Amino acid sequence: MSRNNFSFTDTAARNIQARLKDIYEAVRRAAGDRTYRMSEADPMRLVQAAEAAALTQVAVDIDNTGKGSLLNFAGNDTIEEIGALYGKRGDRLLPARARTTMRYHLSAARSSVTPIAAGKQVTADNKIYFKTLKPLEIPAGELYGDVEAECMTAGEIGNQFQIGDIKNMVDLIPFIASVENITACTGGSDLEGLEEYRERIRMLPESFSVAGPDGAYEFWARTANPGIMDAKVWMPDLDMNSFAAFLEPWGITDAAGFYSALFNHFRESGTGPGNVNIAVLMQGGELPSGEVKDHVLETLSDKRVRPLTDFVHVKDPEPIEYNIVLRYWIHAGDAAMVQTIIDSVDLAVQRFIAWQKNMLGRDINPSYLHQLIMECGVKRATIEEPAPTKMELWQVGVLGNTPIQVIYEGMEEGQ
Repeated sequence: MSRNNFSFTDTAARNIQARLKDIYEAVRRAAGDRTYRMSEADPMRLVQAAEAAALTQVAVDIDNTGKGSLLNFAGNDTIEEIGALYGKRGDRLLPARARTTMRYHLSAARSSVTPIAAGKQVTADNKIYFKTLKPLEIPAGELYGDVEAECMTAGEIGNQFQIGDIKNMVDLIPFIASVENITACTGGSDLEGLEEYRERIRMLPESFSVAGPDGAYEFWARTANPGIMDAKVWMPDLDMNSFAAFLEPWGITDAAGFYSALFNHFRESGTGPGNVNIAVLMQGGELPSGEVKDHVLETLSDKRVRPLTDFVHVKDPEPIEYNIVLRYWIHAGDAAMVQTIIDSVDLAVQRFIAWQKNMLGRDINPSYLHQLIMECGVKRATIEEPAPTKMELWQVGVLGNTPIQVIYEGMEEGQ
């Protein structure tokens, strides 16, 4: 039986009514009417139909209650109770606040340090406010300083501002002439989605390992921000050229120095044993901002998460561009449905684009595009681009800048 296709009870009203009929007939025969069979016009059938309707609702409630206790079927009202079985790490991720980097400009260079306390507020529209997270000190002789700021309203609403949008100081600061955000606001997310939460709970048992398995790193990376939809972990290969150059000045007789320097080389070069690379992908296939990556690194660097001997590096996913060029034909017998099929093909192409970019390491697969198109009622299709492309764990397929070419070639006779 499929894990996703079973029931705790029979919820078909027809089956329940049939069982009521069988029970009633058996009781009548046991009472002495040994040849009794309920006729189609028997008024008792109406009574049994009403009873079956009530029992069907009870059966549905029992089935939903039973399934609600299972991860694959749990809804918003029960899944948080499943997560609670794992303690705090099983909590649903609350809405996250967007972050950006603010640049404060001095009116003129000063001969001494200019301090700016944490918590200074700025806004773009006098509705959504950001505040700085750390104190900032602009060194003597410098004209500006940068500091990270966080939206004071949690949720995706804070992601709407682009570079330069936030430039109104709520808190006036001596010697500061102006302020602006130098990065787009990212990382704001609403309450963790049901399916994302379900997948994270499925991964959660991996998090109890302290040996640094892939699943544990991926789980903890996802906890950094509810907007993270995928995470992949890999150990980088050793760069043999840099390793050979590194070994050249060292003599084998200096064993202690050799191993100490070797250890430092692995750490500083980000390659070889002990190094862990991780890439995360945001909702909608968006690449993470610097602020999100910093938060992921901070989460993974917790001493309760990262094995002592691991060096963690949060990397950008590598976008691999592809183009779409395809032609298709429709059965001549479907002439009345041509526009419907054309519209369906256009939607199928958009589904493929969304599917392709919502997972790291997913191969660029034109076979799936062909499947989606054929399901629209197309007679045949030829796909010139994209070509099948094998992806690495840290890569993600994204549509290139070349316009999509989805060409309807007309109707054809035959099968």
